[in-house]
Amino acid sequence: MESAKGANTVVDDEEKAVGIECYANTASGFQAILKERYTDFIVNEIGLDGEVVHLTSLDAAVDEEIDSREQEKRQKTIVQLSATQEEPDDHSDRQLDDGKKAPAAAAATPSETQGEGTDAKVEQTEVAASVDFSAEIEIAVADFVKLAGPAEAERLKEFLEQPGVLLPAAEGKPAPAPLILASSNDKAYRTRMHVFFNSHFQLMTDTVEAPADEEASGPVKKDSKRPCLCIRVHPRKPVNSKGGNGGQKRNRDEGGGWKGHRRWPANLPQYLEFTLCKENKDTGDAIGVLSRILHVKPRSFGFAGTKDRRGVTSQRVTIFKVRAARMAKLRLLGMKVGNYRYVDRDLRLGDLKGNLFTLTLRGIEEGSQLSISEAVRTLRTSGFINYFGLQRFGSHSIGTHVVGAALLRGAWEEAVDLILRPRDGDKPQVAMARSIFKEQGNAAAALKHMPTWCVAERSLLEGLVRAQKNDYVSAFSSIPRTTRKMYVHAYQSYLWNRAASERVRRHGLQRVVAGDLIIDTGCQTDIDNEDGDNDWIFSNVREVTPEEASAGVFSITDVVLPLPGSRVIYSESVQKIYEEICQSDGVQLVGFAHSVREYSFGYLTGAYRRLVTKPDKVKFDFVRYSDPSADLAETDLARLQPVQHDTVKPAGKAEEGELLALRLSFSLPTASYATMAIRELMKSSSSQASHKAATLSANHIVQN
Repeated sequence: MESAKGANTVVDDEEKAVGIECYANTASGFQAILKERYTDFIVNEIGLDGEVVHLTSLDAAVDEEIDSREQEKRQKTIVQLSATQEEPDDHSDRQLDDGKKAPAAAAATPSETQGEGTDAKVEQTEVAASVDFSAEIEIAVADFVKLAGPAEAERLKEFLEQPGVLLPAAEGKPAPAPLILASSNDKAYRTRMHVFFNSHFQLMTDTVEAPADEEASGPVKKDSKRPCLCIRVHPRKPVNSKGGNGGQKRNRDEGGGWKGHRRWPANLPQYLEFTLCKENKDTGDAIGVLSRILHVKPRSFGFAGTKDRRGVTSQRVTIFKVRAARMAKLRLLGMKVGNYRYVDRDLRLGDLKGNLFTLTLRGIEEGSQLSISEAVRTLRTSGFINYFGLQRFGSHSIGTHVVGAALLRGAWEEAVDLILRPRDGDKPQVAMARSIFKEQGNAAAALKHMPTWCVAERSLLEGLVRAQKNDYVSAFSSIPRTTRKMYVHAYQSYLWNRAASERVRRHGLQRVVAGDLIIDTGCQTDIDNEDGDNDWIFSNVREVTPEEASAGVFSITDVVLPLPGSRVIYSESVQKIYEEICQSDGVQLVGFAHSVREYSFGYLTGAYRRLVTKPDKVKFDFVRYSDPSADLAETDLARLQPVQHDTVKPAGKAEEGELLALRLSFSLPTASYATMAIRELMKSSSSQASHKAATLSANHIVQN
């Protein structure tokens, strides 16, 4: 494996600014258009079980099965209870001549039969309701004993069993009085009480003062100066009663009524897992849309990783206590959901093995098939330098790693200025807000013009308005924590890229050298975890000895480089590389550089990342096409709603299509960038400006 940086390769200023400078092999590159259409970049998540995620079904059949079982169980209970409550019929055992029992209603008139049937249905409905609530009351009272004791639990049981509390009272009869529970000065206890009644029966509660002459009869905090208050529990009110729905929450699916929120079926796992297939949306935007439509908070969702915006991606997502039938009714633009199942645990970041990419590179030069085929085979065998891609550092002229370096230096005012400084490409409203702050230094005036979607900028301006003059640290703390972490992590990534390029320049990629770091366990999973969750990795990283290097014990794919932090180790040669880079930026590599610990490498755990990654399951072919707008690869959405394009043909004779494209698929582990694999394959820049130039050039050739 040879490293390349020279003929037939491109390194532009944008990549060089973030440390992306070298290539892993010397295979010839080529020109092509990437991401001309969304369908040219398809990503399918690979789960921890190794299965590739696809959207294959939109229906909620899983709910139909569950509801069918629940209904069957319910009917059995109704029949059993009805049988025990029926009076014996003197004629019920009368036998016919042929040995069969005579129907009890054989002599009844049709009208009588119909009336009896109606009464029976009403009776069954009432029996079913009483059975359901009897069981729920028993469960609730048992839980309430643990919370408030047996005496209060007995009072609650008597209250719940009264007509008019859970079920409507007889017509003309008043509703029961609210239940006032024992008083307590423990606010946490009262909060648990509110939560209890919200989760059991969705009864409305409020807090009232205890009688002046009454001592607290509930839990008491001796040192607390809070007053003793009582929880008051209100009966349910019918939806059509005076005052609307009486303060009860309405079930959007059921239309409100006596049942309130639909009860979650017993023994059904609390999380619904589904496949989200989206087009031209990043994962955060898609989750935001779903949360608004479903009226739930974004944190109710879980997912294993964020997926690119410009592409068609499929991934698994979980949501807390939302039924599949409700999800299946959603009308969504640019995305679909399906393949539902219920699970016991939500998805969390990192719960995946990797991603399967299906890419289409258009505008291939005629006659280049052989050299491109060789380049693909070389990529498969030699891999690529596992750089952090440009998207890691933001899409603006001022990279997030530059802000991170300022924070690590303790240059708070500079960090604020970098975030709010005017920059090329801003939309007019954003440009105006930045200009006001730069020229006037007026955070309040700038805030009025800053759009809500500029989360970091708005949060910082709000912090500046609230904070005392020149208190930039407090102002910066107004930015959401995940965004603040992003800046420092971006500088970690920048350091890694720079160190990787320097390692390749000094030693190449033909062999492992003494002083390289390796993980001594043959780990094949993701090790690039900035939060340091993989504890076993830190205890298994070590230096390669001179003897091991001479014997060729390890391959270049075993070598890792650290993301700086308190738990990583450096060999002497590796640490020297990192220190040289940090010194040029005025950043301290080890320990705490200032009193704000959050912005120091001593606060971060650190991680390790493989120097070279090899793509797996590599497949490719060439296709001809005549329509530039034709989709050349099939997406999950297209399989569900097939659209035929007669302009796409296998590569063959020129008359079958004047345009040529490479269709390439491969899988990568988590935290590896497909754009870096394509950069290695094409030996060209991965920047957007470069891709736009290639697209314009190719379109010009086609038009002429």
